[in-house]
Amino acid sequence: DALPICQCAYSSSCMADSAARQLSGMSLTGEAVAEKRKDGGKKAKEGSGDGGRTELNPLPAYINERLDIYNKLKAEHDALLAERATKESKPIKVTLPDGKQVDAESWRTTPYQIACGISQGLADSTIIARVNKVVWDLDRPLETDCTLELLKFDDAEAQAVYWHSSAHIMGEAMERVYGGCLCYGPPIENGFYYDMYLDDGGVSSNDFSSLENLCKKIMKEKQQFEDRKST
Repeated sequence: DALPICQCAYSSSCMADSAARQLSGMSLTGEAVAEKRKDGGKKAKEGSGDGGRTELNPLPAYINERLDIYNKLKAEHDALLAERATKESKPIKVTLPDGKQVDAESWRTTPYQIACGISQGLADSTIIARVNKVVWDLDRPLETDCTLELLKFDDAEAQAVYWHSSAHIMGEAMERVYGGCLCYGPPIENGFYYDMYLDDGGVSSNDFSSLENLCKKIMKEKQQFEDRKST
């Protein structure tokens, strides 16, 4: 039998102007928007939250279970970084696109710190870094002499990272509203989406208001984005 897969999606129409570290102005896209336009706004009323799903209480148990596993792995990772910073740190040179070199310390200095050293405005508008032509998290310490590019939203790779992070925000909201299992949710050309497995039921336009409000709530919490790879 086919699995009951539900898909949620958002577009970039209201987000491109605020592409720093905060996500705002999410707008619904896809079939719901087409129906809304066709019905002259009727669907907008249906999507106001009346009769739709709201945040689960209590939340699914797997959320805290997964968070406990992550916190354990993060503690191990942070301890390893601290050890390297203590034993292996040395002066390095970071070359910027204009040829200027900046002094830094391996396993200590991050791209974000270098951006702050140039200007706070640059740091706030930078989404991701590129180190030796490889995409690099802003808070990941540099490891050796390198070239450094600070990428804003007008860069294609920065947009992909931005949409990827946006998808995680929507994914969290979906878990808290539907309690299902997230499947696949990559960035796409002008936004992002998430597939979710549900035991029963589906996604209704009546749920959109709750999802959007919860996304905004999550953003106001300023949860930190951290990338950890484990095998």
